[in-house]
Amino acid sequence: MTVIERVLESFFEKVGRVVGTHPVKSLVGSVLFVVACGGGFSMLTNETRPEKQWVPTGAIALEHNDYVSQTYPSNSRFNLFSVTCNDVDTENCNIFDPKYLQRFHEINEKILNITIDGDEIVADLDEQHKRSEGDNRPWTQYAGDWTFNGRPETVNGSVVFQGRKCFAFGPFCGRQSILDVFRSDDHIISTLTAENVKLAVNEWEDQENFCPLTIANANSPCFDTNCQKYDTTAERNACRILARSYCDQECPTRTFLSATGEEVTVPISMANCHDRGCITLGSFEAANNSNTQLNTDPNATGEAPESAFEFQPTKIRTMVGGLQLDANQKYTGGKYLSGFFALNKAELYCPTAGVSDPVADEWERRALCFMGVNADTRAEPKLDCPEDDLLKFSGLFQRSLGDEFGNAIRGDISKLTASYGVIIFYCAIMIGKCDAIHSGMFLSFVAVLIVGLTIASTLGLMGYFGVPNGNLNNNLYFLLLGLGVDDAFVLSSEFLRHSREDNGKSIPDRIAATARTGGISVLITSATDALAFLVGATTVLPALGWFCTYAGVSIVLCYTYQLTVFLPCLALNARRIESNRIDCCCCCRVPERSIEDPQGCCLGCCLPKAAFKGGHLAKGLKAFMTRVTTPVGQAVTFLLFAVLTGVGIYGSTMIYKDFKLEWFIPDSSYVNEFFNINSEYFATGTPITVNMRETPATFAAQSNMRELHNYLTTSDLVNQDVAVDSWYEEFMTWAVDPSQAATASAVFAPSRTDPDATFQDSSAFYTALYTWYRGTTGSRYRGSMIWASSACNLDGSSEVIPSGCVITDGLKAHRFNAELSLAATNLGTNRYTTMESMRARCNELYPGSFPYSFDFLYWEEVGVIDTELVRNLAICGGVILVVIFALVPAPRIAIWVVLCVALSIVDTLGFMYFWDVTISGVSTIYLLICVGLAVDYAAHIAHMFKESLGSPRERAIAAIERIGPCTFNAVTSTLLAVVVVGFSDSYVFRIFFKVLFLVVTIAGAHGLWLLPAILSVLGGSKEANKVEPA
Repeated sequence: MTVIERVLESFFEKVGRVVGTHPVKSLVGSVLFVVACGGGFSMLTNETRPEKQWVPTGAIALEHNDYVSQTYPSNSRFNLFSVTCNDVDTENCNIFDPKYLQRFHEINEKILNITIDGDEIVADLDEQHKRSEGDNRPWTQYAGDWTFNGRPETVNGSVVFQGRKCFAFGPFCGRQSILDVFRSDDHIISTLTAENVKLAVNEWEDQENFCPLTIANANSPCFDTNCQKYDTTAERNACRILARSYCDQECPTRTFLSATGEEVTVPISMANCHDRGCITLGSFEAANNSNTQLNTDPNATGEAPESAFEFQPTKIRTMVGGLQLDANQKYTGGKYLSGFFALNKAELYCPTAGVSDPVADEWERRALCFMGVNADTRAEPKLDCPEDDLLKFSGLFQRSLGDEFGNAIRGDISKLTASYGVIIFYCAIMIGKCDAIHSGMFLSFVAVLIVGLTIASTLGLMGYFGVPNGNLNNNLYFLLLGLGVDDAFVLSSEFLRHSREDNGKSIPDRIAATARTGGISVLITSATDALAFLVGATTVLPALGWFCTYAGVSIVLCYTYQLTVFLPCLALNARRIESNRIDCCCCCRVPERSIEDPQGCCLGCCLPKAAFKGGHLAKGLKAFMTRVTTPVGQAVTFLLFAVLTGVGIYGSTMIYKDFKLEWFIPDSSYVNEFFNINSEYFATGTPITVNMRETPATFAAQSNMRELHNYLTTSDLVNQDVAVDSWYEEFMTWAVDPSQAATASAVFAPSRTDPDATFQDSSAFYTALYTWYRGTTGSRYRGSMIWASSACNLDGSSEVIPSGCVITDGLKAHRFNAELSLAATNLGTNRYTTMESMRARCNELYPGSFPYSFDFLYWEEVGVIDTELVRNLAICGGVILVVIFALVPAPRIAIWVVLCVALSIVDTLGFMYFWDVTISGVSTIYLLICVGLAVDYAAHIAHMFKESLGSPRERAIAAIERIGPCTFNAVTSTLLAVVVVGFSDSYVFRIFFKVLFLVVTIAGAHGLWLLPAILSVLGGSKEANKVEPA
């Protein structure tokens, strides 16, 4: 026995004697410690934002995201949805059927008419935060009634929308759907026929100019050649005459001045208005006749420029999925509709709730309810959200991910509870006997209670130290369940062995002996796991680092509670047994009987002795190992595990990296359904912006911008079916036009007509750019250009040159828009490679520029996850090596423990590939759990082999007979708990099931089968009172 062993055994014996003598004091001390830790709950922060959990620390995407967020702050909340038939299956659905479009219009109108009582929200927040008049109440901005479109009011001659919650693109609310094709006209939609639908849908994309009248009527002027071209004065006059004649028949209007002096156009008779586009047309004509100066004309000519009539209709394929075409390539039907509602974001930060916009949250909840989705069943007021009989909706609203993450966790609580129930039941059977006195029910509850105490203490301590609690920390419950129950099996088994060997010893002496022999065995696994996790906490992935920290601390606490809670309870249970009190009801006594003579009765319920005699597992494992350790058994074992290892190595080389945020959403969720529909019917690449900073100056970088544009329009990484949106190309097309008065005196090199023409004078460049920027053509790029002089920046409602604007200071920031191709972003590895390749190329062509998408935050993980996995496994391996060799000081035994753990990991990783599990942050965490369990299963066997006497074969059989049942019970109990989780609706828990199932079966087989077989050949002999050979 080495010095380390002697010191440890002496220490554990003293601890065991103290807790065995004073069990109640030990339990009270443990409870007080838990209570003290509980003080940290109030300081614990829950981090659920994916970008804070899965983006590597120091990732360049974080810096890019901060830059874009600060430079181009977004105030929009996009709420996406899709809809299909609900009365027939998808195969037979034709969403162009008028009845579906009419019902969709009805639901759309209900959504647009949602009114949120902001005063009630303010009152609720006042009550929640104990505030009143005079206090700081930033949420008063939510007061009043809120609707999507708001209420128009005239203020100082301008129209202002009160209570408008939509995000506006210029004067228009941000929304899109197939209803745009029909101008959302009640009359047009209510009288639709199949032919009208087909006519409108096929005409929609062919429009070159905006036509306010319907295109769902063959008699509409929109089909006239003059109205379609609308270029020359003659074409415009002819179109207007035709439109007036049409509207005189379909919807006569009149225009008058309101009390505020505003011109208002209304139908003479709304009942006889069959095309409400005539109201818009009447407004246009009234504005024309009033000779009012148009804001869109920077040259103040009094005439609207031709660009005011340009129209870019949304592609039908982006609004309709599963399109069907006839022989003439005309649209005849579709399976799905898609669209969005954009809300204006007005968020406040609350330390307890994070960032939120209660008005937008409630609007989205009610909108989803009209779509048949009850987003939050706990929210007040309660909503009745029946699914529509004709239409079925799915969607991705701003609040959806948070709702569904919470629903996923709450939905799996029942499965988690069932897992704990299975563990308690199994422990009750296996720890004790089927007998009223010698039952293990009390101890099984204690084993599970220790897991609860550990989790409570860990959460409190992490609150004190400021370590955030991430989503994946829920998996700690299963890790601790496996490790804690395994330790309980070991300690209870050792106590039973010492009781059988010398029942005359006092209870404190037997507890001391149990701590001496079982304490080291449990310490080996706990110390190895805890150190491996704590060292692994240095990873760059925040969620992984938090998990490793929580896991390391919780394993230390779990081990401590085994000594200070389980051992005292073991002593109390022994006192109960000596008093012949019933386990189920300790107030009652029954006649004394030996543990070797269980009666199988509890509260009057009795079973045949054959069913509960016990000892079958130990005998079965001994018989199995007797056969395994024969020459034939050894040969078969080594061959079988060699094949297993070969398959594992092959799978390990084939497994790939991937990660998608939607994996965290339950399969049955409306959000997951939306992702699936979007992927199959509306698949597009990832939209990106290429951002350029203040330096180099925009004027000096004209050639760089052109090269960057050429790269984007020719690269295979970019979807060439979607136009690259470059403000510079649009500006230069405008600037080099010979008829452009604003640049008539500008000098270009090499010439104005050259395809690569550039401005030669900085002042002329910026002056022309600002003229274009505040005109109609350049107005759509205002969100892509930030001027260095803040006074120069314009919003969508003003195009007057502001005072204090210094145009020649140039641009502070600007960007292009493009879309990555599907082929370049289909897998995690491809996404990361595409991102890195574009970063390098953009920076080369335009120094300091970079491509950006919010999705890049999640793509960063793919680039480091394999390195992090190898790094953490290497750290675990190093820790295992040191601890195992220190606590099992027999190299010829310890080396095979390390080998079995390594093989378990390789085989698990390989079989993950065959079970469709990819390398991600989630599976990496589960692989680290694999290390803990693999050590557990192998180290106990090795420790007992070291303690056993005889030949190598005899020692292997003795080790399995003594500790094998405990290890087998740990494997089985963990497997039973994991199987329950396998029925989860959540990807995270299903992956947990797959990996843990592989871990338990593979690591269990290596510990209970392969390791004893190896030791029976290479473990060496040991005689009584002899030191273990090295």
